[in-house]
Amino acid sequence: MQIIGFDVSKKELVGVRINKRGEIQETYVVPNTETGITEFLSSLVTVGTIGCEATGEYHNVLAKACIARDIPCIVLNPIVTKQFTRATVRKRKTDLTDAHVIAKCVLQGEGEPATVASFSAAKRMLRTSSELTRLAVSVSHMRKGFKEHWEAEPAIQDTLHALETHIASAVKAIRAQGIQSTDPAVSGLLSSIPGVGETLAATIASEIGDVHRFSSSKALVAYAGLDPKVRQSGITLARNTKITKRGSPYLRRALFIAASIAQRYDPALKTYYEKKRSEGKRYKEATVANARHVLQRIYAVWKRGTPYVVHT
Repeated sequence: MQIIGFDVSKKELVGVRINKRGEIQETYVVPNTETGITEFLSSLVTVGTIGCEATGEYHNVLAKACIARDIPCIVLNPIVTKQFTRATVRKRKTDLTDAHVIAKCVLQGEGEPATVASFSAAKRMLRTSSELTRLAVSVSHMRKGFKEHWEAEPAIQDTLHALETHIASAVKAIRAQGIQSTDPAVSGLLSSIPGVGETLAATIASEIGDVHRFSSSKALVAYAGLDPKVRQSGITLARNTKITKRGSPYLRRALFIAASIAQRYDPALKTYYEKKRSEGKRYKEATVANARHVLQRIYAVWKRGTPYVVHT
């Protein structure tokens, strides 16, 4: 098995090829450009699996080039590589050691394959609208703080208010396009679930991609990073109240919002939430637990192709 792990930066990719024992066989430095990556992939005598870390936009050129050539490309959550590095790397970190860690993580079965759905227009637009919404909140806080201390500067206040308005307008337009780009049949199914509205349905659908690639709801929960961490002490394994957070933060946030709404009105989720709170769980912990239930409903509804029926 040939695995090449890449540490990705804006300008270049530093790569390490390992064998099945995790030993370094060869190293590479490749320009992070479409031409540079294409030439590198074409030069490979035998093509195995490429691994890289999700690094904002920087890994996209590599992943897309691999998809175009039917080369398996595994994308790792930075949390996974950070944990692996902390446990195994004792000397000073370098780009090569990072690439080696990425390759070994892929060897151990970590990460998710990059697919065409990974770069869907809907996902990109809905993520952008989410980030712009956060930016609008920050600008609003700045404007209010500025008003408290610099009330005699109305021109600046007006500028910040206009910026808020422009961002809100952009969010509305981009979000509408994202929703429109989502499969209406899937969005309709997900919207039948309590707590999942039009925007959340589109966000969840775009982040999951294709539910049929998951063998069970448990696998989907793990993909979303909502599964509890397992803590080991000696020969004892214990579940932690913290979650792994291995998946998309956009997906987790959408599920958390859906759960926070649903547990106010859905009888089963409301009962479960109250039970968890009576056991001493905090609001966030109880809601995350319900987010797992919402995701299990999503899996069932999407896999069956039939709307959710509320049981009273």
